[in-house]
Amino acid sequence: MNAKQLKVIAIVLGVAVLLTLPRLFRGSGEEGTLDVGDGFSFAVTDSIAGVDIVLADGAGTVRLARTDAGWTVDGYVADEPKIRDLLDVIGQLSSSELVARNPSNHAGLGVAEGGRRIEVRTAGGEVRRFHLGDRDTRSGGYFVRLPADDVVYRLDGPAGGYLNRERDGWRPRLIASVDTAAVREVLMRRGDREAVLRRSDEGWLAGDAPADSALVQRLLSVLPSVSASGFPTAEEEAAADFTLPDGWVEVFSEGSADVTGRQLELSILLLEDEERGDWVARLADGAEAFRLSSLTVDRLLPEALVPSPDGEPGSG
Repeated sequence: MNAKQLKVIAIVLGVAVLLTLPRLFRGSGEEGTLDVGDGFSFAVTDSIAGVDIVLADGAGTVRLARTDAGWTVDGYVADEPKIRDLLDVIGQLSSSELVARNPSNHAGLGVAEGGRRIEVRTAGGEVRRFHLGDRDTRSGGYFVRLPADDVVYRLDGPAGGYLNRERDGWRPRLIASVDTAAVREVLMRRGDREAVLRRSDEGWLAGDAPADSALVQRLLSVLPSVSASGFPTAEEEAAADFTLPDGWVEVFSEGSADVTGRQLELSILLLEDEERGDWVARLADGAEAFRLSSLTVDRLLPEALVPSPDGEPGSG
């Protein structure tokens, strides 16, 4: 056998290996075919009324629901931009990236019956489902399977990441946004100490004395984006008693809302959680509690601006 014949044989063997490798690594069925059929297709044509994210191993369900007042997650106000992002993609999901055919692979890919399941409810009462498995660490997509089909596909795009959020990941972190240019007065209480900040033509006053401008600017820097650091558990929220808060802050702008000629822009009630080192908070006119970091509270209620009962500045 001469060199030319050996070269031809090597080429033929190389082509055969290249054709076989995808079947070894991607085709898990006994027939070893790469035919993806119709692929993974999940389409919802009716208006979506809700999405249930059924967690693996019976760990509960995250329920997204459309209400007359807007979207909620497990009864809490949901982050509308995140909901819009989900609705933009979940009504038309598809993939031809076949991963496995054999049901014995379902558990390893996270798409077995006890894994995470997505249920989309429509305004017409229809419920459509698919299994959402683990993330493919090599490609970044997620493994998916329709309930009546053993075939597993890889779903690329943002939908898998959205649907792997837990409940708190669907709640808005932005609690309030205040235009600081319009702020004229801030009332604050921390423990048994109170203070009043007022904007005058000469600058900010703490009572009748000039306020520490650096501390005032730190306070004002928080107001355009008062954001939660997290959320208490349902048990912690139920136990939070805001009738006697450890602190509060009220922010006013000029306005005609009452006889004082001022408009209430923000009112936050605060309970210190010494064990966790942060604060549980609630808007005075709100119903849902959230957590604020100690850094945020120290800016909203700077102890150096809040005199003690004997008239001395706070220790902060």
